[in-house]
Amino acid sequence: MLIMPKNNWKNEFAEFVHEIMEEFEIPGMSVGLSQNGEVIYSEGFGYADLENEKKVNPETVFGIASITKSFTALAIMILEREGKLTTGDPVLKYLPDFDAGEKITPAINIHHFLTHTAGLPPTPALMYAMVRSIEGDPTAEKLKEDGKWEKWTEEPPIESYKDLLDFWARNKPEPLGYPGGQFSYSNDAYSLLGTIVERISGISLGEFMEEKIFKPCNLEKITFSPDELKKWPNVTQLYAKIDEEIVPAPKWNHSEAMLGAGFLKTHALDLLRYGQSFLGSAYLKRMGSPYFPLPDGKFYGYGFMVQPDYHGNTIIEHGGSLKGISSHLGMVPEENLVATVLINLVEMPVTRVWDALVNLALGYSIEEERFSFSALASLPESSRDWPGKYVSPEGAEIEVTSEEEKLFVEFNNKKQELTPVAVDRASLIRRGEKSIIQFLRDGEGKVSGIHMGLRIIKKVN
Repeated sequence: MLIMPKNNWKNEFAEFVHEIMEEFEIPGMSVGLSQNGEVIYSEGFGYADLENEKKVNPETVFGIASITKSFTALAIMILEREGKLTTGDPVLKYLPDFDAGEKITPAINIHHFLTHTAGLPPTPALMYAMVRSIEGDPTAEKLKEDGKWEKWTEEPPIESYKDLLDFWARNKPEPLGYPGGQFSYSNDAYSLLGTIVERISGISLGEFMEEKIFKPCNLEKITFSPDELKKWPNVTQLYAKIDEEIVPAPKWNHSEAMLGAGFLKTHALDLLRYGQSFLGSAYLKRMGSPYFPLPDGKFYGYGFMVQPDYHGNTIIEHGGSLKGISSHLGMVPEENLVATVLINLVEMPVTRVWDALVNLALGYSIEEERFSFSALASLPESSRDWPGKYVSPEGAEIEVTSEEEKLFVEFNNKKQELTPVAVDRASLIRRGEKSIIQFLRDGEGKVSGIHMGLRIIKKVN
């Protein structure tokens, strides 16, 4: 039974949201909460279109970015239930043209792709896949102005699954390790899962999802297609922060080659229906299993992250982040509870808002922290070799420095102090939320990389 001891919880939540929106200059946000299939709270905050003063409402369509991965994982689960594959099948059975190097390719199975444990390193494939979709957008012009556009055009555009497979065969990025031994978030892996769905079903990923997921879940407004959005009257404008100013950035990031990784668009009420369809299902048991541990205490399942014990409840969730998109969807199965938050600006504290809503729903303080990390009394001996530069082919550049017996981390042109919380772990603030950075060591005990933002990022000096 849902616990909401405070009569004014909606007002408390609305005040919290307004404070967050003001602090982070968020144009618009849509929020929804349901239990046992019934919507018990849905609200729009701010604007879908600032210039035309068009307000957000619960049926305003937003991008959901990597929440799409749960749909892709569900498509794989449906194929498994139909007897057309198993998660233990080697990916080469369905992708004989996939080549990540002879060290790991034969050992990679579908489970490894689903759990981001295939040993695939971060790659710039997503940039090459989206490059045509953002040409002419203010964000693209900013990349050119800053001399970063060249990174997006070093390789030919990836416009098809064949192009993506050719990218891997041509570049053979150095694997992170043997499949199953490490977690590093991979958009490439989920894109290739989409390829597997298409090759087995004989139809496009969008058509498969329409038939097997969207219609059975009664989803009303959901699409991969930016062109389809033009036919719908209630779609948010996308925004970006450029030179400290919030500006419209109207072109949707899109890639036909990497649909399975993160390009669905829908509204909060449809996401609530989608989440409710999982509750009590065999699919949720498979997808919400804690398969691989993450540095912050969560686990990764299939297309969802899992927190097995939050005051006796399980939280199954996933977020998303692309230009003009910050999204979060999660479920509390024991309470038959589903909640979602959608924002039209990237790099926003969307999980913090989701946590606040769910905390109130469960009867906790709005600021109750799902994880607590206590600072160490002094710097651990292991921190001596944390300083250095860490670079990801996806574009992330992180520098850790030591100054006057303190450690600092700098990324996205912002510098902050690190707070050591354990041997080779420290806390920091990322996207307005507490996060953990883990320092990784090689066979000789030297720091070889970090685990940050769900990725393994190698040390370059």
